[in-house]
Amino acid sequence: MSKSVPTSKLARTGVAGTAILKAGSKHLKHAAKRPFLTESSSRESRQKRDDETAQILFKTFSQLRGTALKIAQMLSMESNLLPEWLRNELSKSYHQVPPLGRPLIRKLIEQEFGQPPEAVFNHFDPKAFAAASLGQVHSASTTTGEPLAVKLQYPGIDITIGNDLQLVRSIIKRTRHAKLLLSSIDEIELRLQEEVDYQHEANNTEWFQQHLKLKNITIPLVHRDLSSKRILTTTRLAGVHLEQWLQQSPSQQQRNHFGQLLYDVFVNSFYGLHALHADPNPGNYLFNSNGELGLVDFGCVRYYSADFVKLIPKLLRAYQSKDAQAVIATYQKLGMVADMSEAELQSFYENTLQPFGDWLTKPFKAGSFDFSSRSASYTEEGWMSFKNLANVKKINSLANEFIYFDRTFFGLYQIFERMGATINMEHAWLD
Repeated sequence: MSKSVPTSKLARTGVAGTAILKAGSKHLKHAAKRPFLTESSSRESRQKRDDETAQILFKTFSQLRGTALKIAQMLSMESNLLPEWLRNELSKSYHQVPPLGRPLIRKLIEQEFGQPPEAVFNHFDPKAFAAASLGQVHSASTTTGEPLAVKLQYPGIDITIGNDLQLVRSIIKRTRHAKLLLSSIDEIELRLQEEVDYQHEANNTEWFQQHLKLKNITIPLVHRDLSSKRILTTTRLAGVHLEQWLQQSPSQQQRNHFGQLLYDVFVNSFYGLHALHADPNPGNYLFNSNGELGLVDFGCVRYYSADFVKLIPKLLRAYQSKDAQAVIATYQKLGMVADMSEAELQSFYENTLQPFGDWLTKPFKAGSFDFSSRSASYTEEGWMSFKNLANVKKINSLANEFIYFDRTFFGLYQIFERMGATINMEHAWLD
């Protein structure tokens, strides 16, 4: 793919508008045929329409890249907001984004370093080995032969954020979860502005490399002399991504080992460092045959206040002890629950909050929790609870600090289920 990413508001709106028209025509065709179809034929027609619509949207997000594709990745994890057919198509955005062509790669390196790739690196592979929403990653080496991972940002990405979020806001306004979703957009925009600054990501990577001291966890070293705002060069870690690792048929012991490492990183980062590597994209974890887990891509990092870190175990303990007043008081401290009478609060707690709390605290009181042994997955149960919360007007906003905490937490749960891992979670939150 040699064409650059469309960056102007007019160009990106045009791409999105074309997709909306195409998707709309699919729905009109289905609606026109529906009265003349049998029930089974109608289901087949609806499935075909849904598949074609998903393909249109994925193609559009791939063309726009940047914020649009990043949001697609996030939506693919939000099982409570999208139908399964659309989530499955959007999930391709993690691995199947068309790469930039060689002329654009060469031009970017020359713009940033004033020299072509062969003058900057001892070796540079023009074929990317990983491609995602904001950039793609190439293999390279230093003059001494050290293996490198060189992440190149798609040209023009940094100027598309505002336009894309405006488009997203206009779409969200038409959804049934508009109020809650719109309350999170400003927080998402802040994180995206940080992600397009690779110097900021370099700072995050070095910070975690210095502070997260856990056995069997590796974090790459940043090469500042080979990095800029739009290029980030680090040591290349050994290991394979989740899907490739699972294809090797790892033992249950290996599944549990790596699942526990992922969970321990989350707990130690949040409690110990008041920060999270907040992008639970399976592509950001490398599974090494020596038992080490590599963490990469620190573009999306959320730092937390001490008050928020203290509130989380209080909330979980309140849910576990079924203390309605403590649960609601915690949410009110976060500015999430509207004022209501005592009777309304009790009803809200009994009908909505406590069922959610029963689900939420289940792994923390089970000793070791097996994410593979359930007929209905644990995250599917959770999304049903989230649907109930999202439909209640008494939850009038999302606390900014919750947005990426929840995304990381439940993103990891989905990975645990994919791994079929058993995780010791009892100790971490309720002490």
